Amino acid sequence: MRSQNEQLRSELAELRQALALCSPRTSPLAGALQHTSGLDAEEGQGREHAMREVVDLLRTLVEAAPMLLFVKNTEGRYMLANGYFLRWVGLAWDEVAGKTDHELFPKERADAFRASDIEAMTTGQPLAWEDSGTGADGQHRHFAVTKFPLTDAAGALRGVCGISTDISSYKRAEEENRQLQAEIIRAQETSLRALSTPLMPIARGVIVMPLIGTVDQGRAQRVLEALLGGIVTHEARKVILDITGVPVVDAGVANALIKTAQAVKLIGATVILTGIQPKIAQTLVELGVDLSSLVTRGTLESGIAHVLDR
Repeated sequence: MRSQNEQLRSELAELRQALALCSPRTSPLAGALQHTSGLDAEEGQGREHAMREVVDLLRTLVEAAPMLLFVKNTEGRYMLANGYFLRWVGLAWDEVAGKTDHELFPKERADAFRASDIEAMTTGQPLAWEDSGTGADGQHRHFAVTKFPLTDAAGALRGVCGISTDISSYKRAEEENRQLQAEIIRAQETSLRALSTPLMPIARGVIVMPLIGTVDQGRAQRVLEALLGGIVTHEARKVILDITGVPVVDAGVANALIKTAQAVKLIGATVILTGIQPKIAQTLVELGVDLSSLVTRGTLESGIAHVLDR
């Protein structure tokens, strides 16, 4: 019976290290372990039974935990690993026990594992990060990793414990959410383009595009693309481009309008430019912009009257 008790004490010590998530004073599990330590003075089957219950409870807890869980000593040798961990690496416990990461994994991964072990033990603080990898089953998974130093009741460093929780489903949902957001943004951009380059057929062969707001180089290109597409779709021969709502027309905008008119003319249609405000007209004169190739009218109404009278 003495040898059995010694074996139980050894198993109990290992499990204490693996599950020392809190200080001995505050951990409920630690409290249970301390309680069994107080049973050392008792004799016979009562003490053995109590110790076995605690050991079995802790062993069941470690094995049932739906996460990778392991303990390594200060030299980096595996002292404990649960079934989830062993299935992930595709090894049996007797192939892992007492081995280091450099004996089990590729050097680059092993170097990273050992570096985090040393950091946790040196700083005395838990580390947390996200990691990913492909397991023995060929599945690529994402993990939330926590690694922390293990100390005994006297505060002596015993090693390090690692817990990796599978967050693959969360990462998939996160990626789906990003894709959905990207689709929404694309849809919004499409809607904004449509709003910024509205085309309205007002009569057979006549379309109107009223522009509102600033016209930059990018928008000028969209105006041209929308106009050319609208001309083909509506079989238009007359296009009224109204700039009443454009606050500023500089040389760049004016040149874009001229190029638009020239492109429209190449496919057999004509642009009527309307809504040139007095200040804009003065600016165009000062810039020396030649709009003689365009048909112009002061207002949208006069432009519409012009094309419908013909």
